Order: sequence, then C-alpha cells, then structure tokens
Amino acid sequence: MDGFEPGTVKLAEPELQTRTLPSQGDPANDWLCAWCLHRVASEKDRFTHDGKSEFTFQNPEGIRFDIVIFSRTIGCRQAGVPTLEHTWFPNHAWSFCLCEECHMHLGWFYSGPTDFAGLIRDRIVRASVVGN
Repeated sequence: MDGFEPGTVKLAEPELQTRTLPSQGDPANDWLCAWCLHRVASEKDRFTHDGKSEFTFQNPEGIRFDIVIFSRTIGCRQAGVPTLEHTWFPNHAWSFCLCEECHMHLGWFYSGPTDFAGLIRDRIVRASVVGN
C-alpha cells in the first residue's frame, strides 16, 4: 500500500508555543488581544459615554456583548463601512475593530458626535494579569 507498514503511523502532537508579552508598553495600563496578546488599548484611554465606560448590549440575533469603551485604540484596525443600522449608541455609526496582529474581531469603532471604540470584554485582557 504505497510504503505503508502497519504500526508505523505516528500521531501528530500539537506544537506548543510560548506566548510572551509585548516588549513595549505599560503592563499596568495596557489591554491586549486575548488571542495573540497584541497591545490594543490603554487604560489611560478609557472613555465614558453617558457616565459609563462599560456597557452590555444584545445584537439582533440575541447575542450579548459586554464592552469597554476607549477614546482611541493602539492595535486595532477598522474594517467595513460605518453604518447606523442597529447601532447601540444613537447618532454613532459603527464599523468593525479587528486586532492588527491576528485579525480577530475585538469590537467596534463608533463615529459620530464623539469617536470611540467599544471592545468586547472577553476578547481583551489586562497585560498586568497575563504577566503574573
């Protein structure tokens, strides 16, 4: 059978990779992508809208999102055309916010009277927590 001998099949083992914190940044203030640990925001840029910086919303499909909002992001890129359809913040058009490193969907950019980003809480992690 084309060089196949019984008992010679080896199972593939997963390759383990050590993930390290970014060399630059401020571990006390940085927020990282939960998948690749790329810096995406700083606690110093935490933003309040209507007196709050954390919100819980549900999309039209019934999926719930807990988000933290920031006045700017460090390592996110905008994807998609901004739209007002199903926006959670009146008069603010949204587009997707993707991690610049691994391209995971981390949240949304909002543009309107004030520009900010809403990052999904369970898709970001504090650098100080990862470093411990």
